[in-house]
Amino acid sequence: MLRERILSAAILLPLVIGALLLGGWAYTALVSLALALAAWEYRSLLARLGYRISLILLELGVLAWPFLFALEREAWAMPGLFILIILTALWQMQHYGAQASASWALTLAGGIYLGLGGAYLIRLRAMPEGLWWSLTALPVVWIADSAAYFIGRRWGLHKMAPAISPKKSWEGYGAGLVGGLLSGAALALAWHLLSGAPQLTAWRGALLGLMLAAVTPAGDFFESMFKREAGVKDSSALIPGHGGVFDRIDSLLWVGWLSWLLLRLWGGN
Repeated sequence: MLRERILSAAILLPLVIGALLLGGWAYTALVSLALALAAWEYRSLLARLGYRISLILLELGVLAWPFLFALEREAWAMPGLFILIILTALWQMQHYGAQASASWALTLAGGIYLGLGGAYLIRLRAMPEGLWWSLTALPVVWIADSAAYFIGRRWGLHKMAPAISPKKSWEGYGAGLVGGLLSGAALALAWHLLSGAPQLTAWRGALLGLMLAAVTPAGDFFESMFKREAGVKDSSALIPGHGGVFDRIDSLLWVGWLSWLLLRLWGGN
C-alpha cells in the first residue's frame, strides 16, 4: 500500500506542478479532468443509495463552471444553470422512479459544488500573483492535513465527528492549524523572496494558511458523509494507494474560493 501511494504521488505531483506552472488551458484541462472523474465517483456513490442520475447532465453541470471562468464568461452562468435545471427536470420525469425529486436536486447540487470548487481554483491561478498564491494555498492544505493525521494518530483522544470520520480528533485538528499557519508563512516568504511579488508577505501567508487549515477539513467531512452513507471506504480505486479522485480533491474544492475571497479583501484583482 505504501509503495503504491509513493508511486502514485511520484507520477501525479509533477503533473500537477507542471500544469500549475503553465497555467492557462493546461491548468484548466487538468482541473476539469479531475472534476469529471470526481463527478463520476459522486454519481457512483449516489447510485449505491438508489439515486438515479444522468452522468451526461451531471458532467455538463460540473464542467460548465471551469470553462466559463476560464473564458471569463461568468455572465452566462445563470442562464446556463437555468437551462440545466430544466434539462435535469425533463430527464428525471422521463426516467421517473423512486427518489426522482431527490435525484434531480442531487444532480444540480453535485454540478454546482464540484464545478464551482474547481472553477475558483482556476480563478485563483489567473489572479495577479496567482501562481505564487496557488503554490502557497495548495501545499498548505496537504501539510496541515499531514500534521493533523500524524498528531491525531499518536495523541488524538477527543473525536471531532465520530459518526462521519471516526479517526479525526480535535488534537489533530489543532496540529493542522499550527501546521497551516507556519507553512503558510514559510511558503509565502519563500515565494516572495523568489518572485518579489509585493502582496505575498509572511503574515498574509500565515493568515491564509490558518484559515485554510481551519475550514478545509469540512470538505473532507462532507465527502466522508457520502461515503459513510454508501458504505464504502473510498470514492473509487482510480488512484492506487490513494482511493479516488474525489478523495484527493475533497478539501481542495474549498481552497480556491476561500483564497480568492481573502485576496479580494486584501485588494487583489
